[in-house]
Amino acid sequence: MFIPLISFVFGIIILTTSSLVYVAVPALKNIPFIFGLREQKITLLGLVLISLALMLGIVGYFGYIDGSLLRKIRAFLGIGGLLSITFPILQNNKNTNHFLSKIVSQLTLKILLTVGSITILFSIFQISFFDGNYGGDAYMYHLPFAARIWGIISPEQYTFEYNLEHRLKGFPLLANFLQGLFWKIFQRPEATNLLAFFSLITIISYLKFYLKIPFYLATLSLLAVPMVHMHAARSYIDLPGNVCVSILILTTYLLYVNKISLNNKTFLLIIASAAGAAHIKFQLIPVVCLILLTVLPQVILKYGQTENEKINSPRAIKSFLLCLLASLLIFATPIKNIIVYQNPFYPVKVEIAGIVLNHNEAAPNFMHENIRKLPPHLRWGRSVLEINAFDDRRPWPWTLAMDFISWDEERFGIGGYFGGYVLVNLCLFIYLCIRNFNAQAKVAMILMLIMTALTPLMPQAYELRYYMYWMIVFVSLNCYLLCHNLDLLPDKRILKPQYFALVAAAFMFIFMEKTNYFFSKPSFSPLSDYIEPNVSQEVLAKIKDGESVCLVGEGPHTFFYSSYFHPPRNYSLQGEFDISPEYVAEKCQGRKILK
Repeated sequence: MFIPLISFVFGIIILTTSSLVYVAVPALKNIPFIFGLREQKITLLGLVLISLALMLGIVGYFGYIDGSLLRKIRAFLGIGGLLSITFPILQNNKNTNHFLSKIVSQLTLKILLTVGSITILFSIFQISFFDGNYGGDAYMYHLPFAARIWGIISPEQYTFEYNLEHRLKGFPLLANFLQGLFWKIFQRPEATNLLAFFSLITIISYLKFYLKIPFYLATLSLLAVPMVHMHAARSYIDLPGNVCVSILILTTYLLYVNKISLNNKTFLLIIASAAGAAHIKFQLIPVVCLILLTVLPQVILKYGQTENEKINSPRAIKSFLLCLLASLLIFATPIKNIIVYQNPFYPVKVEIAGIVLNHNEAAPNFMHENIRKLPPHLRWGRSVLEINAFDDRRPWPWTLAMDFISWDEERFGIGGYFGGYVLVNLCLFIYLCIRNFNAQAKVAMILMLIMTALTPLMPQAYELRYYMYWMIVFVSLNCYLLCHNLDLLPDKRILKPQYFALVAAAFMFIFMEKTNYFFSKPSFSPLSDYIEPNVSQEVLAKIKDGESVCLVGEGPHTFFYSSYFHPPRNYSLQGEFDISPEYVAEKCQGRKILK
């Protein structure tokens, strides 16, 4: 205890002295050597970094942070501090001054952040193309749907479980269609991950070209969110859908702050993003409806008025027909389901005015009692701040669905945004809005209040992966306000885009360290490596070529028993859930049953 305590005291002394020097406390003028450091900003930064390295020793003593991670953080701070102190000394040396000045002129913080962003994106791309070692829901029905849509695996080769067959009939399938396209093009199932990766590239590009946010800031601020980082290279479809919604929301924001006009290009962007979201996830359709209602007045004014700003009947009719056509395109899936199945969200159970619509499965209802009794906003807030979210049974603190525990346990689905990062963004957002309460800040604040009021009311909203648009938009608005109001901020020496990018990078590296770089560094482990230990050779040996087999209770890996993955075998396989003997006998339809 003695050494960490002494280290902490020295750290406090150095940090306090550096802070007093920076603000130019008059009393320090009597100590010229110390007061003179006020002009040496890099040296002061080095002293602050060293003080933090010293102070963090006490944190390790009390065990608040894992020792291995803490040592790396302290080493990083210490080395950074020493380099910051040494750099001005070397710069004043005539022999090294010219050499260093040439290097410094070429290496800026922005360039380093940009190079770092490109590096991590390339690493995630490699995961998305080469790795097939993590699936869950993706292996239960996203990959099977993609294979069925493109005829990669025929219905005769593999038939889904009864409930999943009905999901294929009713669920939005755009994401699975695109996943299958990548599979077909590259002839490898791992390529289905590319949809999520390119959705990340899409939102980064949108932030860069529409919101004028620097590439490095857009990249690092998003990848500091665990849910975004994890989903960016996997075959789940939550990120693509939420990217579409985020683009729709941010485009609406830009319209209301008059940064873009509602021309044909913007209108097409709104339709494309709304249609993309609605054709990927049922859960996002209510969100899309609400956003489109806020855009509708501007569409009517744009396409229904003449140049003298009067409503023109022919133009109004044209505007109405245009909106109707766009609605048919956006909501094609629920419209089709109403016509075919009399339920817009088929096969999910929906009750309207006491009338239960045609369905095949009940809506998710597996909350733990302690979660269920909380009001929706508290339930969602607990998840956002990650209060009691982590469980040692998980391989890492964060997983794609915050799962690896039973569905009905209290911590299932809780967390995923990195609570500390949420709080940092909240503090920054409040500060930016208070310091410069202009139209951009006012609309941003109204937007965040509306999103925060409505998002928790969505089904299963506390499972943050379903509605990660909230965090994507929140981070994006912070970056936008910071970049576009920089000259109006009194503390612009400190509040710079590159400094916030550094903060985001710090959170990102903590996430990467805590997850053992599983979601950040490729392992070059193909799907075949995942299939081998998860497919029972004993069960496989019981299947003879030419047989029609019903495999029970092997989800989410039933798909991998298909003969497609075991050439040159050839047999017909159907999967089924092990609900009851009667259910299995009915659904397996006379096939040979294996468990």
